[in-house]
Amino acid sequence: MSQAMLADHCGVSREAVSNWLQGESRPRPLKLKMISQALDIDVKSLLVSNVPQPVVAYRTKNKVPATDASMAAARNLGVQLRQLVPFVQDFLFAPAHLDSPVVSDSYIRRVTQSVRSKLGLSAYEPISREHLLQLHRDFGSILVPVRWSGEKSGHENALSVYLPDSKTSWVVFSLNAKSDDFNYWLAHELGHCYSLHAISGEEGEAFAERFAQELLFPHEASVRAIDEIYSHSQPLDWAKSLAQAYNISVVTVIKQVELTARALNKEVPSLQTDEFWQEWKSKRETVPTVARTLFVDEDLQVEKYIQLCEDFFKTPVFEAISQWQLKEEGRSPAFISSVLNIGLEEAIELSVALMNRAKRHNVGAPSLNNDR
Repeated sequence: MSQAMLADHCGVSREAVSNWLQGESRPRPLKLKMISQALDIDVKSLLVSNVPQPVVAYRTKNKVPATDASMAAARNLGVQLRQLVPFVQDFLFAPAHLDSPVVSDSYIRRVTQSVRSKLGLSAYEPISREHLLQLHRDFGSILVPVRWSGEKSGHENALSVYLPDSKTSWVVFSLNAKSDDFNYWLAHELGHCYSLHAISGEEGEAFAERFAQELLFPHEASVRAIDEIYSHSQPLDWAKSLAQAYNISVVTVIKQVELTARALNKEVPSLQTDEFWQEWKSKRETVPTVARTLFVDEDLQVEKYIQLCEDFFKTPVFEAISQWQLKEEGRSPAFISSVLNIGLEEAIELSVALMNRAKRHNVGAPSLNNDR
């Protein structure tokens, strides 16, 4: 069967068939079924691939282990992201990464000290949100800001995906996460990126957690804080003031101080009491989201949301989706829903806005078939 005959059978152009065969695009499910019928073969045989599976990392609320279904959904998101790779960057250089990372306090401390040194920061200076975003950009992380609702199941704050075949690292994060935790999640996912997910599962999460704690509230600052906190008449209030100074959650401060105290064999009373956690949880609703902190308005019109995300995070992902739709010759809310793990209603809004952008940016391009 010639490419032209297959194109006629599937109701697409010969160029579309050529792109499928060259691996430049993937047939949609309906087209896959048509191909299998035309060639009289099973659909599954069309999906066999030697491309390495995406490597994903995320932790659910309260550190509950991710279900098999959640991990499958996350890997599927990674598969969809692979289609955007040709539109985000060229690959002249592989990202600089850690060689044989290990979950060791001394090792992680050396790594974070090196990172802070490159930023020109001492062990006692706070690391800013702009610093963290710059570190992601320098590494080559592709940031994907989304508006996940608070009711989302799994990876409520952030999810990182590494695609071994293209050596690209994607960091998908929620703009509805609480702002006091945002720096932690940026640092946490940076740890996954630097390790290229060489360590995974609970060990990988432990590495990323310790990396974030040491980067945001270094060992030296924590050592100094031990006596300050526990000699203060109101130790929790002092811990809160340190959290505000370092633009991190008080939980990060308390955990890091207690870890440091144990490492130094210092006996200090824990601030993680039942009363502390009850108060902390009761006040979470009053903590503003990332979207409110950065953009003032959480309910942005879709065009404004795209523009602000591109301006602040310097992300290429929306332009990549725009160009992907243009190449596919039509809007695809289902793809956007999968690649951003968002509801179909919001995906439709994004699809329309990004298609309109593609049309404006590609004056003179072939006409688009929005019914595909």
